[in-house]
Amino acid sequence: MYRLLIVDDEEFEREGMAQLIDWGKYGIEVAGTAWNGLDGIEKTRKLQPDIILTDIKMPVMDGIELIRRVRKAWPWIEFAVLSGYGEYEYTSQAMEQGVRHYILKPCDEDRIAEVMEKVKRDVETKRERKRRDAYFDQIAPQARKQLFRNLLLDREQGREENLFVLPPGEALPESVRLLVFRSVESFDGLEEFVLGNMLEELLEGQKLQAYVSTVVRNDAVIMVSDAGPEMLFRMVRRIEKEFLRIRREPVRAALSNSGSVENLPKLYGQTEELFRMGEEFKGEPLLHYGMMAGRKQDMQVLVDFTVAGQTRDYAELLQSLQVTFLRMRRRGMSLEEKKERMDWMLRFLYGESLQEEEGCLEDESGQSLMVAAARQIWGHSEQGGQEGGGGALKEDRRYLQALEEIYRHFQDQKLSLHYLATEILYANEDYFGRFFQKASGKKFTKFLLDARIDAAEQLMRLEPDIMVYEVSEMTGYAADGQYFSKIFKKSTGMTPREYRERILRISEESSSGASSDN
Repeated sequence: MYRLLIVDDEEFEREGMAQLIDWGKYGIEVAGTAWNGLDGIEKTRKLQPDIILTDIKMPVMDGIELIRRVRKAWPWIEFAVLSGYGEYEYTSQAMEQGVRHYILKPCDEDRIAEVMEKVKRDVETKRERKRRDAYFDQIAPQARKQLFRNLLLDREQGREENLFVLPPGEALPESVRLLVFRSVESFDGLEEFVLGNMLEELLEGQKLQAYVSTVVRNDAVIMVSDAGPEMLFRMVRRIEKEFLRIRREPVRAALSNSGSVENLPKLYGQTEELFRMGEEFKGEPLLHYGMMAGRKQDMQVLVDFTVAGQTRDYAELLQSLQVTFLRMRRRGMSLEEKKERMDWMLRFLYGESLQEEEGCLEDESGQSLMVAAARQIWGHSEQGGQEGGGGALKEDRRYLQALEEIYRHFQDQKLSLHYLATEILYANEDYFGRFFQKASGKKFTKFLLDARIDAAEQLMRLEPDIMVYEVSEMTGYAADGQYFSKIFKKSTGMTPREYRERILRISEESSSGASSDN
């Protein structure tokens, strides 16, 4: 049932419409009548109608002002206007107020009923919109949390969707950071609420903002204004202290670098890296990249993290680590320093320390240490995790062992098919040769040659000042470099010296181009 208020200064017409029309059969109840606009506002306040049927020209307050005031105070109320001939100016003003329904005087019941059906549909549309708005107001915070969670986990795409992460009326910031609190146990809704409220209150004094928060496993993740760690240290320490009152387990905090909302998965990945490296910074209230910038930069110079962490080829992994160890050797690093770098890399990739294998620290060359690190990394790969029993897998393990021994003796000039098979693996040379070619897709001699030439190329690219004799010795050839130069040219079409000069020329041209762009 829809409630109707009739407003008209002519009593005969007003009461006639109220009493002579059977409103009930149209699903309408006459809640009351009023004789002008001012009276209509008072009756609207008391009676709360759904529809107002009003005349336009009335004393004290006309219909246009009535519409204007009611629209402002009760925007869900719908209007139908009674207008006479010659009142077009008033009608156009009513249209400006959003009125869509008009009844021309004199009018009959059929015309009134026809217009009222249209008005009722508009009332129902507004009711539905009001119910929907109330529903979204209720679920909006939770919906934003879920969307934020999906964005962090790279399940959502698009700038338009990203806008809904923010509270209504907030503009999408150009740059944000993620502040993540991690606990041994997962956070519940109350704990997330407490964290968010505490941070919001503390940030307010710094003129910073917490936009949205959510829980991902054991992480409470909060998107905050782009602020450096120095602005958050004290707040984070206070939150960690206060949170101990809620639960016994301490929480740790990490702050990502700054980035756009479109890069939330990358920012979240940065905090994961920080937590993996957190053991190195015990006692620090807030982990951030400034703490490890120098160490990470040093490691990135030496280690190809893409190959180390994502390769599906054990030979490729060993080759990448071999080049890293050759470069560490050139820097004169001790075995302990090499172990420290591998330990750092494993904690960066997987949050775990290097598992020292028996005898790996007795090999001063570091090659056994390299193999130990490779095995641990490979254990995290999909292929490495599938190793186990069975005939085919047994063959796989024999191939992996052969690869490890090749790289363990990579710099040894004696390394050959005969030496590897008879002196190291204690296998029949012919049988091992056939087995290795089937497993690798190459004859042993070709495999070793390609691996050594590739290592030589990488060394000359990554160490521009390296001498040819150093490359020759590091890749298993005589220090005089004559034979090495011969096979290098045969493989690449250039002598090592020509190759190095080409690399230097490309580097200089690249630097020159970058300078001119600036």
